Amino acid sequence: MTIKNLLIDFDDTLVDFHDAEAYAFDKLTKNYNLKTNKADLEVFMKVNQAHWDAFQKNELTKDEVLSKRFEAYFKLHGLVIDGSEADYIFRDELANAPIKHFTNTVETLDILKDNYDLYIVTNGVLETQERRIEKTNIGHWFKGVFVSEQTGYQKPMPEFFDYVFDKIGEEKREESMIIGDSVTSDILGGKNAEIVTCWFNPRKKVNETTIRPDYTISALDEIVAHIQ
Repeated sequence: MTIKNLLIDFDDTLVDFHDAEAYAFDKLTKNYNLKTNKADLEVFMKVNQAHWDAFQKNELTKDEVLSKRFEAYFKLHGLVIDGSEADYIFRDELANAPIKHFTNTVETLDILKDNYDLYIVTNGVLETQERRIEKTNIGHWFKGVFVSEQTGYQKPMPEFFDYVFDKIGEEKREESMIIGDSVTSDILGGKNAEIVTCWFNPRKKVNETTIRPDYTISALDEIVAHIQ
């Protein structure tokens, strides 16, 4: 199969989301005069992930996730806060966070852009993601940016990818690959869309699911060997 189109996830694929999340979490908790450390961040990340998992199971709406994740976390510290306000502060600080790329990401994209059509496919809030992508200075290398809020669907839903291919051309589906860090979002989404999948795994995580990517890489430059 010839690959001509690369659908690339943004958070923890093109940029280090953990770094930005730590920055935003620190700014947020200081706003509420709460002293936190790395262990507190890890607790928040688990609370946050649990809420997004509930969203994927249709147990919570997106708006409920955005607010309730903070209400649940601060409740652990005996604080009652306005979840919507906390979400606004957090996402604003996410957009303000310094951009950190993984090894060889920018250099590889600079090479790929001349021979492949590149697209960003990301879950998240449109305004926040647009601000963050703009800060990277690599957005102009992509022929399109697709954010879940914009599409009305969330990866791994097949409707998300149907929206993408409706915009870029259904004929491109059979020559497309998705690259992303999340097995349950990017890889499963790619499987649902019937396109080639590549798991970006720089942190050497163990895949504890039954979902099997077609390829696995730990740095973006390793993708070249799989698509030439």
